[in-house]
Amino acid sequence: MRDQALIEAKNQLISSSVAVLSTHSQTLAGYPFGSTVQFVCNDDNNVYLYISDIAQHAKNLAANNALSLTVFNQTSDDDPQTARLTLVGDATKLPKIQSVPYLNAFVEKYPSAQEYMTLNDFNIWRISIVRIRFIAGFGKIFWLEKNEWYT
Repeated sequence: MRDQALIEAKNQLISSSVAVLSTHSQTLAGYPFGSTVQFVCNDDNNVYLYISDIAQHAKNLAANNALSLTVFNQTSDDDPQTARLTLVGDATKLPKIQSVPYLNAFVEKYPSAQEYMTLNDFNIWRISIVRIRFIAGFGKIFWLEKNEWYT
């Protein structure tokens, strides 16, 4: 059952295109700040964000890199128990030279990202996963560990 949950969680990540990024607010100390973001993942199940330095969530990450990223599929039904995945981890802004493969992945998945590539304030952030919470539906709830995720 746990192995199946891990497979489903990874499929959820691959098939989704939108997430809610929650960071530690710098303007309202002690409160979380959530915003929708796009993301890509690679074959090793690492997750990357492409965000502007002037965005509030980037400022928050620069001050405190701990985050959660809740990934879900947008559906037309009203089922509040739809599968969702929350990645808990730490973000690191990558140097521009290391970002090229992830920039290409962003443009492939989100063609409109091409227009941001000419702006100097957009950067790739890698999420180093600490733990994963996967809810596959009502009563199907799992904590997945980092060592499981990367196998």
